[in-house]
Amino acid sequence: MGKIDAHVHFHPAKAGAIARIMDENGLDCMVNLGILEVLDIPFEEGMAAFRRALGERMVYFTTPDFRDNTPGFGERMAEELERKVELGARGLKIFKDLGLRYRDAEGRLIPVDDPRLDPLWAKAGELGIPVLIHTADPLAFFGPLDESNERWEELQLHPDWHFGAPGFPAHDELLEQRERVLARHPGTIFIGAHLGEYPENLAYVDSCLERFPNFYVDTSARIGEIGRHPAEEVRAFFIKHQDRLLFGSDLVMGWSAFGEQDEDDLAGIRRFYDLHWRFFETDERQIEHPGYPIQGRWKVDAIGLPPEVLEKLYEQNARRLIL
Repeated sequence: MGKIDAHVHFHPAKAGAIARIMDENGLDCMVNLGILEVLDIPFEEGMAAFRRALGERMVYFTTPDFRDNTPGFGERMAEELERKVELGARGLKIFKDLGLRYRDAEGRLIPVDDPRLDPLWAKAGELGIPVLIHTADPLAFFGPLDESNERWEELQLHPDWHFGAPGFPAHDELLEQRERVLARHPGTIFIGAHLGEYPENLAYVDSCLERFPNFYVDTSARIGEIGRHPAEEVRAFFIKHQDRLLFGSDLVMGWSAFGEQDEDDLAGIRRFYDLHWRFFETDERQIEHPGYPIQGRWKVDAIGLPPEVLEKLYEQNARRLIL
């Protein structure tokens, strides 16, 4: 069974290590998200380095530069997206800072549904490429920043991931902003990162998938949340939406600010992927999740998906939408 990891971030200098990781873990392809722009690596140079090491085994999603925030920024972002697609990009990545931190030239927070971004979403639809969008974060990141927070260990390492302080929009408000974008741009495919950024509430994700035919979700970095629900409930969700789900891990290499994996720790990375396969493929109970313990000191129940659903999750859906 082929496998595509549809949510990773790795530096061009790590492309050789990534090739070994893919071989070790049965991965045919990876979708690399936004790292060239985030680290200010020239696009053509980075893409050439990726291609030399990986050929067609890597697909790249570009991300807009929100430092360009003067009037007309949405139109300019759309033009830049078209240029980068011509140079090999296969999609658009939107980081969670949209709605939480990016501001316009007047210092005003740019909401996810800001109409000034409509040209960007429309251009993605016109080009036939998906938008992988991360909106909001785990509910715990919007809660109190103290030891009562179940993600306290993670937030101590990344205090800038805490959004419970005054001045930040609420979790659900951010998702409502994204819903308005989905409704306004039915001709553009959106992939909601991290199970649509509400794995704590499968009913909500189910509702979005029902209401918005242009909406898909990936599983990246949220097995710890998905696996807390009753296994049969999760299994039924995955079977119901088997055509709308993509496998992603959120593996990071060469971006130390986000807790990257050690490229020499092949055994650790193999265990990281094996925990994903165990969750999706077996009926085991109370196993560790791939982010344990930093993403939560609890265990999860595996969901034992049928082979035909696994094939769509692991490969077919990503191949249809992206490759």
